[in-house]
Formats: sequence, structure tokens, C-alpha cells
Amino acid sequence: MKYTEAISSLISKGLNEINHSDKGHLSLSTRRAILQAINDPLAIGRISILCALKVYPIWNEFFKDDTEIIGLIKNTEKFLLGQTDKNELLSNADHLDVFADNYMEDNITASFAAKVAVQAAYDVGSDADMVISDYDSDEEIEDPDEWDTAFLASLVYNGGIVDWDSIDDGRNKEFWNWYLTECLSTAFDKKQMLTNDYKIERPIYKTPEQPRTQIHEYVNNDKVISLFSQLEKIFIEILSDIKGDTLIFDAYRVDTCNYAKVSYYKDGLRLDLELDICVLLYINEFIRNIKDEMYETQKDEGGFYELKMTINKNGDFIKEFNYDVRVDALQKKFYDFEFVNDFKAYPRTKKFIPDWLADILKRKRINF
Repeated sequence: MKYTEAISSLISKGLNEINHSDKGHLSLSTRRAILQAINDPLAIGRISILCALKVYPIWNEFFKDDTEIIGLIKNTEKFLLGQTDKNELLSNADHLDVFADNYMEDNITASFAAKVAVQAAYDVGSDADMVISDYDSDEEIEDPDEWDTAFLASLVYNGGIVDWDSIDDGRNKEFWNWYLTECLSTAFDKKQMLTNDYKIERPIYKTPEQPRTQIHEYVNNDKVISLFSQLEKIFIEILSDIKGDTLIFDAYRVDTCNYAKVSYYKDGLRLDLELDICVLLYINEFIRNIKDEMYETQKDEGGFYELKMTINKNGDFIKEFNYDVRVDALQKKFYDFEFVNDFKAYPRTKKFIPDWLADILKRKRINF
């Protein structure tokens, strides 16, 4: 798709506007006119993605080894190409919007750099006419929720996201010149993949399993023994109801949040089991109390994140504890801030802090 005469004329007008502006700013009315003239959802979506990529290095500098935000940007491009589901994209964007908010007090500029990616996902998941703002007043007096993706990206880039008086006019001019030239040109080159150069590689933490005395000493705690005894009765009853051979209840608890994967073996096959929410909530109370009681025996060791319980029809009851490894469920089902809250509730000494948790605590400026 080549520029129409109308688009070329508006770009020239915009460049002239920027160069004659003391602040190097491109007005909302001109940006809006350009997007209306483009009138192509794919190109407009690519513009939003490019704005997200423009400020992404600011987030990545703060959040080393990021996979979440760049993953959202890559999925946003995939959605434009019809390779992923809209509900999945928007659900991921909602999740990461909360994730970015959680770092506002630590680094507001980096946090908003992440939110530009979230906004780009919302743009692409919306109708084209929803992306083109329908107001013409000055952005300085508008609700920030009404700011378009490009303007939000410009504030991250020029420093104005912290304070209007902090805007670097030179950086602002640089951003908007980029927007009208390189950004639009790349957006129109639809054969060019925008995120190919960004690889998602989760950091490999060589997390050693630190031995815990908690998992040995709990047998001397009458309350913990009683709690496990009650869980055993519940699991035996469930196993009897489903006529299974073995039941596996994999419980995860971080701060006050719970998640469980339940499965069972029957005739050699492993099957998923959906328990009633009331049953899960009831069991979760036992998990919480066990974690609390075990923590009290050796507070320097922290609290477990995972308790995997396996029971068979012969009555063999096995408990396995995970204090250190952020397995797949702990990555996908829990936010970083929940591990911070868990650390506050169950402090552990430095010896028992795995590398991935240390990274989270450092970003939140928590001493350990």
C-alpha cells in the first residue's frame, strides 16, 4: 500500500507542524486526520505495535529478561495476521495491564512503557474507528485514559510521563519525526514482520533445591499431622467416588492466592479431575494452615509454594514440597507481586532465596 496524495499531504503538514513547534509536538487533530486518511486496520494496528516497540527498550532495561511484555507485542502482531484468538489477546492484555501497574511506584516510566504495549494490544483488538480518537481538545486537559497509543508512547520517550514540566522538547521532536517517517513507512510495508528480531527466551535459573528441615520436623507437629490426616480422609473419599486407583492433588499457594491441578489414574490412564469450587475452597484452607504451621517451625526457610499430594487406593499418602523452583504453574498463574507479598508474609533468609525471587525483590527494591 502506497501513500495516497491525501496521506502524503498530511505527513508534510505534520512535519512542518513539528518543526515550527517550540515543543516539537504533533497535534492530535493532525494525527487523527492521518489515521482517518489511512483507514486501514492492518496499517493502523502496525502503527500501534511500532509505538510499543519504540519504547520497549525502556521497559526491558528495567525488567531484565522480560518475556511477558514482548510476548504480548508478538501476540498482537500474530493477531493482526489472524494467527491467534482475540479473547486470548485481550485477556493477556488485561493481565499485563495489572502487571505493569504493580511497578508504578518503582519506575513509572518503565511501567508506562509496558502499558504502551498493552494499549497497542487493545488497539488491535478493537475496531479501527475505536482507535481513532473522537475528541479534538488539547491532550493536556484530557483524561489520560483517553490518550492514544502514540501520545502515550511519546510521553514515555520524552520524559513527560513523570511530569509535564519534564518533557524533553528535543526528544519529543525526535519521536514525532520518527512517527511520521520511519513508523508510517514501516507500517505500510506489510510484508515486514515487526517482531522477528525479538526472541522470547525465559531465563534459565539453575535453582538448587535447598534442603528444608520443615519437611522433616512437621511430623512432630500435632496440628500439621492432624491437618494431613483430615486431608487424607477427604482424598480417600474422592478416590472412592471416582473409582480411581491414584489421586494427585497438586496445590499451589502464593501469598493468599491458590491454584490446584487435580488428576487421577484409572486403568492405567491419567485423567484430569474437576472438583466443585466449594470442595477446593475447603481443601485450600487446609493448605493455608499447613503452610502457616510448617513455617513456624523454621521461619528462616520461608514457606512452600507447592504441595503435591498423592494417595492411592492402598492408602499410601505421599507429600512433596517445593520452596524454590518457579515451575510452569507458578509462572503462569501467579503475578510477581504475589511472590513479593508471600515473601513479606513468610520471610526467608538470603540462603533460601532463589535467583528468580531475588530478581523480583530487587525490582521492587526490597532488601533481603
